[in-house]
Amino acid sequence: IGELEAYIGRSQVVLCFLSRGYLRSTNCLREVRAALEMGKPLVLVHEADPDKGGGTLAELRSECPEELQAAIFEAGWPMVVWHRIEAFQHVSLKVIAEALLLKTPKYAGEKALPLCIPGELRADSLAFPKPVVLWASTLNGGGGGRGAGG
Repeated sequence: IGELEAYIGRSQVVLCFLSRGYLRSTNCLREVRAALEMGKPLVLVHEADPDKGGGTLAELRSECPEELQAAIFEAGWPMVVWHRIEAFQHVSLKVIAEALLLKTPKYAGEKALPLCIPGELRADSLAFPKPVVLWASTLNGGGGGRGAGG
């Protein structure tokens, strides 16, 4: 903790796990201030479950010193909701990993990375083995243009 600012200086990206009390903690505020002062990108992980110390973004923002609120909550930093159900947690971890990597110099020009979790089904590999006929009722006002790519 004594060298927190030095550690931030050696980091490429800073991950902040936003939970109740994080933005009231002296050391967590040191971490955020150092990152912002040094121009380090942030990746925000939002703990939304109140039973696990989370809260709404409005609640967490209200704990933040006013002079930091815009720099944290309005600067467009990637924000990932932390899910606790295992399948969704894997997705959260994947999104966090991608957000962190995209903020590093090596991937700075990229918009997305082809990350996958072992055993994950990829949408681009799903296909019907033969052409499919899609029928839509004329009584379904919203379904008429769907088969034609609408």
